[in-house]
Amino acid sequence: MLDFLVQRAAISVVTLFVISMIVFTGVRMIPGDPARIMAGTDADAAGIEEIREKYGLKDPIPFQYLRWVGLALRGDLGHSIRTREPVVKTVATKLPITIELAFLSLLLAVGIAIPAGVLAAVRRNTFWDMLASSASLCGVSVPNFWLGIMLILFFSVRLGWLPASGFVPLRESPLDNLQRMLMPAFVLGIALAAVLMRQTRNSMIEVMSADYIRTAYSKGLAGRAVVFRHAIRNSLIPVVTILGLQMGALMSGAVVTEQIFVVPGFGRLIVESVFTRDYPLVQGVVLITASSYVLINLLVDVSYSLLNPRIRIKGSPGDS
Repeated sequence: MLDFLVQRAAISVVTLFVISMIVFTGVRMIPGDPARIMAGTDADAAGIEEIREKYGLKDPIPFQYLRWVGLALRGDLGHSIRTREPVVKTVATKLPITIELAFLSLLLAVGIAIPAGVLAAVRRNTFWDMLASSASLCGVSVPNFWLGIMLILFFSVRLGWLPASGFVPLRESPLDNLQRMLMPAFVLGIALAAVLMRQTRNSMIEVMSADYIRTAYSKGLAGRAVVFRHAIRNSLIPVVTILGLQMGALMSGAVVTEQIFVVPGFGRLIVESVFTRDYPLVQGVVLITASSYVLINLLVDVSYSLLNPRIRIKGSPGDS
């Protein structure tokens, strides 16, 4: 296990290094001059030059990159050109909001997808299977922005049950926080539930046809015991893979949903930093997003051996 973790950590470092180079170069290809945007429309040429000098925008790109990497390794991602605040502080303020939204979406998705997928597989080619498959197809097909607008029109405008937008920190008022996060979490969770349900159903059907499942039935085990003790655990391995990838997508893909519900999270921060050509903020946000992908994928790989002890990770005890 230790050898595996060391190997994956090395691969992760190389991956983040390559991503940082691509992002650093790509950000500087965005049209527009950040110094001019920061100085304002009434600034003179001398003021703009002073800003370029202050933030090192006149230096060659390779030199800028090496300086940024050196500071990033010490935990300093620079200061936002737009707000003058440290990037780490800005991200630390916005990231927990998106993490909460992703966590609620994940709970909703797993709570719907796993039972529905198992039921569809156990009751294959019945009404329940067709209902679950149809609901899954609708969940994948409906755009997030349309579903979000419809939820606001129905639950906020017509019924007045939930606030249409905004955010209240969890520590200030848990109830108000949940009311404002419920609809955006539902929008993100439904799309994820649709993908997970299909994967759970297909994986369960494959596992249910395995020899050891037929052997369990032949020994007289009850159907419920076979499903819950043997089939579900083994069928969750590919589901965990999809879940890990989708969890990373939730962290970076909540842009549209956060814009619709005016949630001041990580997604809106990405959009604002790109539009304002805020180089340090864009670089910091993308680096943290990439790091979250790498960490989640590592956790997914480790979880394989926990779900199925027969799966041995290279380097763990018992490998030959």
